[in-house]
Amino acid sequence: MRVGRGAGVVLALALGACRSRDAGAPDAGVLPASSALTCEGLVTPEIRDALPGFSVKEERTCPTCGPLCTFRSAEQKDVTVSIAYDCHRLPDGQDVRDLLAPTLRAGGVEVPALGKAAARREPVPGMLQVVTWDDDTPCGIVVTWLGKDKDRALELARTTLFGITHERLMQAGTPAAIGGSTPDAGPAPDAGLP
Repeated sequence: MRVGRGAGVVLALALGACRSRDAGAPDAGVLPASSALTCEGLVTPEIRDALPGFSVKEERTCPTCGPLCTFRSAEQKDVTVSIAYDCHRLPDGQDVRDLLAPTLRAGGVEVPALGKAAARREPVPGMLQVVTWDDDTPCGIVVTWLGKDKDRALELARTTLFGITHERLMQAGTPAAIGGSTPDAGPAPDAGLP
């Protein structure tokens, strides 16, 4: 599979991770708006260490979704990794396990002991996608690995969940994170990637 085509598949799958939300009462300032969250603020040093030699590019797949952070490496041209963040309060009474249903209907398999609920699936040969919800923040994460070593998507999902904290979410939504750098956020994203 060519990298260009694979990147398009990753983006299309991440678009599917964005869900329409109830436009009810605002969250009373508990979380920053999804549009304020950035890869620079959310991608922890541990994630960068897990992907040595990869640069990151931020995209926004929809106005109400968190960022889609796409990682590429000059040395590993056939590997594309993405992490899509979707952090918002669920409507009252909605169980995150119910949100696994579309992934499971599409041939996914539930993953035990990974956040509140998690599932994995292989949408196309050579790709592994892990969908999970954090235990202590209202964040859904979609990790997609296209290329060799695709099973690393599970460990990357675990590392991503471990790094998401309420403090990091608030830091990622501050003006400093949006316009500049934040402490311990790691190097700035590479905006020059195609």
